[in-house]
Amino acid sequence: METGPRFISNNFTRLFFLFFIVLLIGYGNTFHASWHLDDKPNILNNSRIQITEISLDQLWQSMNAMPGTGGFYRPVACATFALNWFVGKKDVFGYHMVNFAIHLGTTWFLFLTIIALFSTPRLTDQYPSHQIVFIASLSSLLWALNPVQTQAVTYIVQRMASLAGMFSVLAILFYLRARLNKSLRYRFLFFFASAIFYLLGLLSKENVVILPLSIPVVEFLFFHDHSKPVPLKKTLAYVGLIICFCLTVIYLMKPNATDFILNYYVNRPFTLKERILTEPRIVLFYLSQIFFPAPSRLSVEHDITLSSTLISPWTTIPAIVAHIFLLFISIKLWRKQPLVSLSILFFYLNHMIESTIVPLELLFEHRNYLPSVFLFLPIAQVLNAVIVKIGKRKSLIALATVLISLVLGIETYATHTRNKVWRTEKSLWLDALAKAPGSARPRATLAIMLAWGENPSPFKYRKALELTKQTLSLRMNRNYEAEQLGNIASIYDKLGQNEKALEYYDKALKIDPNHSKNRFNLAKTLVRHGDFSKAVKELEVILSKGGLHVDYYGLLGYSYLWLGDSDKALPLLWKALKLAPGYPKTLLYIGNCMSSLGHYDRAQWFLKLAEKKGGHEVIVSLNLIQNALLNNDLPMAKKTLKRMLESFPLPLILKNLKMSEERYKNVPIDHFNLTIFLASEIKQLNSF
Repeated sequence: METGPRFISNNFTRLFFLFFIVLLIGYGNTFHASWHLDDKPNILNNSRIQITEISLDQLWQSMNAMPGTGGFYRPVACATFALNWFVGKKDVFGYHMVNFAIHLGTTWFLFLTIIALFSTPRLTDQYPSHQIVFIASLSSLLWALNPVQTQAVTYIVQRMASLAGMFSVLAILFYLRARLNKSLRYRFLFFFASAIFYLLGLLSKENVVILPLSIPVVEFLFFHDHSKPVPLKKTLAYVGLIICFCLTVIYLMKPNATDFILNYYVNRPFTLKERILTEPRIVLFYLSQIFFPAPSRLSVEHDITLSSTLISPWTTIPAIVAHIFLLFISIKLWRKQPLVSLSILFFYLNHMIESTIVPLELLFEHRNYLPSVFLFLPIAQVLNAVIVKIGKRKSLIALATVLISLVLGIETYATHTRNKVWRTEKSLWLDALAKAPGSARPRATLAIMLAWGENPSPFKYRKALELTKQTLSLRMNRNYEAEQLGNIASIYDKLGQNEKALEYYDKALKIDPNHSKNRFNLAKTLVRHGDFSKAVKELEVILSKGGLHVDYYGLLGYSYLWLGDSDKALPLLWKALKLAPGYPKTLLYIGNCMSSLGHYDRAQWFLKLAEKKGGHEVIVSLNLIQNALLNNDLPMAKKTLKRMLESFPLPLILKNLKMSEERYKNVPIDHFNLTIFLASEIKQLNSF
């Protein structure tokens, strides 16, 4: 009888090509899907990700890219985003290609992992190689083509989840290879590789921390001699040691994890008790989505009724009983059906972080990417048994082949259909609004798209205002209510209704005085109307409460520039630059500040760097001209003006010069003297 691994090596190209083709059919319409949700703070608005060269310094910078504040943050995933940015900037195509490649790789590694499971002492010689390949192929494809995975694959920033899944599968695969190899040298290398993949997964997303608890499950189910009794004390000690290891890793990565769990519930519309009671219903809902993944049941947002007690709603107890029953089945069948036990235990173990006590949002479909990898093994195993029982009845074999192909085809079509919804932000959130009409988020997001999107107009502002006000009648926590009131204030500001804007900012801050975003937006409104002194007070309140964000320091430094206090502005701008190195706006502010302090050479260096990093070139050029004039370097001023005239039409230059008189729209420059210089030089140029 052929062994599984040898069969695979002889058919690698054909099988891999099959996986590639079917996944491409399901995901081929995603390569131009737009940015969504957390893509913006993590990539589009994150200067640490936006590297300009491949160097250790810039790659390290990308690994410290926690949105807004900097800091060590999922460095493996962030480094891949940085490499994508280096190659294609804002073009989504490259990001989706990488996400697709990761999903394809995970599918293939899952296939190889299942093959390896059939070489373990528990399953070896129980199946011929063609049956092993059938079970591994079918279960891998049923997982990979399942529409529930679209959120982890098509949603760009959830590369974090798919990378975590891929590295976890690789860690298990190499653990199996280490255990199955008789060479001490190769066993060590494979164990080392398994540990490296665990680390890479952990540095992609923190929920991988629980993986060391899955390894003993694999060891017990597939390597333990089932004819011998289970050494209970030794097993409990071993599991306790692993739990201590996991807790230590959590502490090293998140020293304030306990405080976060205990205190962050104030920012959620549910309590710890409500989350613990609600999650069993949600996890059961996940299982229903996985095994009945109709696109109509999938959404980026779901209406969720919280469980306040065991009997409210009544489905709470049945959900808990269902989970207990499934866990009982996994324990009951561990001797006879280890694949069934693995699929169930692995699912629950890998939901422990995101579906228990951590105060994350209640439900997101991408959380099933890793937990569900082995769920289709029992189904494939049963189908294989049916085909074996059919024997050589060609008509029945043909019927079974057609039915299996039909299931895979329906899954592929459903995935393709679900991916259409991810095409644009508008299509995604209109879909969410239809499926979760009782949720505030779809309305709030659609309002943001109208008010802060392209081609704004008074009509769009009024429509956004209407949608945002509707959210106030829906269930939400205090933090989210304050945020919506702040959005209403911002929209009123855009409509030019300053008094209304200030009224709603006041309402928002009364509900949540610590809402930094609202206080920051209030400061922006005050700056826009030239009230820099009040803006400074609001920004200093944010900083006094521990607010740490590049925009807070940047706007405060900018306000001091307009107040004529460059000495106070400079250290604040340095802090902003430290939080987001290479941020063009900060570089412009520092250049302007240096120029006002008489450091003309350094000012020119920062302004040039701002220009190189993609800053507003007309504004930067005007600042370069002003800096040269202050430095009495007339040739440099003329040279910069000539270059600017070659690059931009004169009306655009004059428009930006006029805007320099309007506060907030530009750093302070000497509009009068610049106008005289430009008029004189342009007149001389026209005389030639």
